[in-house]
Amino acid sequence: MAERDQLFELITENAADMIAVIDCDGHRLYNSPAYQNILGYSPEELKSTSSLEQIHSEDRQRVLEATEKARLTGRGERLEYRIRHKDGTWRILESTASAIRDKDGQTERLVIVNRDITERKRAEEMLAHSAFHDALTNLPNRALFLDRVRHALALSLRHPSYKFAVLFIDVDEFKVFNDSLGHAAGDALLIQIGRRLTASLRGADTVSRPRLMRETGTSSDDESLARLGGDEFTVLLEDIRDSSDAIRVAERIQERMGIPFLADAHEVVTTASIGIAFSASSYSDSEDLVRDAEIAMYRAKQEGKARYQVFDNAMHTSAVKRLRLETDLRRGLELGEFRVHYQPIVSLRSGKIVGFEALSRWQRPEGLVLPGEFIAVADETGIILPINRLLLREACQHLRSWHSQFPSDPPLKISVNITPKQFAQPDLAAQIEAILEKVGVDPRNIDLEITETIAMADAERSGLVLSELKRVGVRLSIDDFGTGYSSLSRLQSSQSMR
Repeated sequence: MAERDQLFELITENAADMIAVIDCDGHRLYNSPAYQNILGYSPEELKSTSSLEQIHSEDRQRVLEATEKARLTGRGERLEYRIRHKDGTWRILESTASAIRDKDGQTERLVIVNRDITERKRAEEMLAHSAFHDALTNLPNRALFLDRVRHALALSLRHPSYKFAVLFIDVDEFKVFNDSLGHAAGDALLIQIGRRLTASLRGADTVSRPRLMRETGTSSDDESLARLGGDEFTVLLEDIRDSSDAIRVAERIQERMGIPFLADAHEVVTTASIGIAFSASSYSDSEDLVRDAEIAMYRAKQEGKARYQVFDNAMHTSAVKRLRLETDLRRGLELGEFRVHYQPIVSLRSGKIVGFEALSRWQRPEGLVLPGEFIAVADETGIILPINRLLLREACQHLRSWHSQFPSDPPLKISVNITPKQFAQPDLAAQIEAILEKVGVDPRNIDLEITETIAMADAERSGLVLSELKRVGVRLSIDDFGTGYSSLSRLQSSQSMR
């Protein structure tokens, strides 16, 4: 017995885990030195208190039940509970209890082994938090937001009177700000926007974070607001009375977004386009509701930005039609369905053809598609870039052939339209120059038509692009002149481009 007691003492005195022995009434008979190292209590302080005294009040009943089970069966189940440190903070312990029986088989003492798992639990919760929250703004991410919408949908199915709405928010022209002041300033602005959006919500939409995350100061206070990525945010408005509640929130958000932000010592005024989708019995998937709110947001952007739109089924039909058109455009490009049609340019003075305007046409199996039906979508999606490169190459090849067949003085010229997406490409001049050199066409016989709106959207950058095109040697024409940004000052400054 003496040898066993000595061995037990040697093990417990050097163990990292806290080892305790208590009697059947819960009185402490022994506590290993690890108790003082981990919880701060001296042996004298532990002896003067009950073994339950430092345990969190919400966890005591579970501890008592596990202790009783250990007395009856000889071994208790693994248990996690909170215990108070001497400094007043709470630690989380993982505990197991084993019975020591007398010669009659009756339990007379319990040996309890406790391991401090506070840091592990905190790391697990931080990992779980990171999986469901945006790293920049600390707002819920898409996965968590969709889960919240899923719960709201389930609740609305059980209680038909329960209504909610999803708002999809996109910051207007955020890319311009990000490109001009840098990504660090852009991130700072997004953080401020997230805070301001949170302040614009009703108190009823706020959901608190788990305890440990809140204590470590890493939580956000609102699960009704989420950041999906980039400059997109979503809001879940629960238990609203009618559609006017959501509309009032959208108006409040737009009003508060109009108050200047301070980012990187710059005062920034932003606006937001907002789409609103209301709960309905037709929805069975949270993704569908968020999708429809996004569709409504894009409609708000199309109508001039800085406004909101409420989703209706016509928008969905339009979005599906647009998606189908985009898919068909890509397939048409792969199948070589795009053609170049030529519109003659006639001199009013001589009545002779002096050139042609090259125009894109889409020759589908079911018939010819005019540009008004596909050019806008092709430009938005970037499909216009390969289409127009093919157009320019084919037009230059025809022009070289016509110069051989129909020589004239001055020679025939080809006019080609430049779209916004093309004009935004930094290597536009180099692309055009490469095509002209490969086909073998004199740049002076190529006329690039650029709308006034495109050219003047960013006058400083446009000046650089036009200078590069002028270096290549092509002719430049401003289309739709007088419909956008015309002014005498710009006309004067443009004289140097001639």
